[in-house]
Amino acid sequence: MPYESYINLTDKFIDSLREYIKKRQIPLEEVVEVFAGNGKLGLQLGLKKNNNISDLLLFTTDDFADEVNSNWERNPQGVVKESAYETIMRFYNSGQKISMLIIGAPPPANSYYCPSYKTIKALYDRFDAEILYIGEMNSPVFASPKFFRHLKAVPKNIEKSFKSLVESNYDNRNGYFSSDLFYENVDVRPHLLKFVPCSSENCDCSK
Repeated sequence: MPYESYINLTDKFIDSLREYIKKRQIPLEEVVEVFAGNGKLGLQLGLKKNNNISDLLLFTTDDFADEVNSNWERNPQGVVKESAYETIMRFYNSGQKISMLIIGAPPPANSYYCPSYKTIKALYDRFDAEILYIGEMNSPVFASPKFFRHLKAVPKNIEKSFKSLVESNYDNRNGYFSSDLFYENVDVRPHLLKFVPCSSENCDCSK
C-alpha cells in the first residue's frame, strides 16, 4: 500500500530497505530519519522506539500545507519536534551512535546555504555515517548546491547490494514529484552517499 509522503513510499520499498539494513547488520537504533515530515518511512521501519525520527518544518506554522501534507497530523506520534542538526547533536551528546541517516526530499534552499548541508557536515564531524538520500542529485528542487557538492557514492561493493535491494524497488514513476501536482518532472530515487570535504580553502567543510 502507498503512504502519504513526498517520496513514493510503498510496502515493497520499505520492506526492501529493511532487508538491506538487516543484511548490512546495521542496528535499527543506529538508523535515524530527519526532514521526516509525518515520519511514515521511519515509523514503518520501526525507528519509533528510540526517538530516531525528527522534523521541524511540519511544526513551524499552522498555515504550512500543500497537496501532500494538508491532511497530516500536525503533531505526529513518534516524530520528534526538532531540526535535523539538533537531532545529530542530540545523538552525539547522549552517546548514541548514528550509522545511517535517512534524508528524503529535503526542502530546497532559499539561498546558497540551507540546513541540509549543516546537517550532513555535523554528521560527518561526529559519526562519518552513511546517508540514504531520496531525491534527485544536483537539483534545485532539493537541498542546496553546497549539500550536493559534498557528497559521493559509497564503495561499489556496498552500492551493488543497495541497487538490487533498495533502488530497484523504489518506483520513481509514481509519487508527488512525478505527478501533475509538481511543476516539473523530477527523477527522484534512493542514493547511498557519504560526506566528502571539498578542495576549496574558503569552505568550512574541513574545519
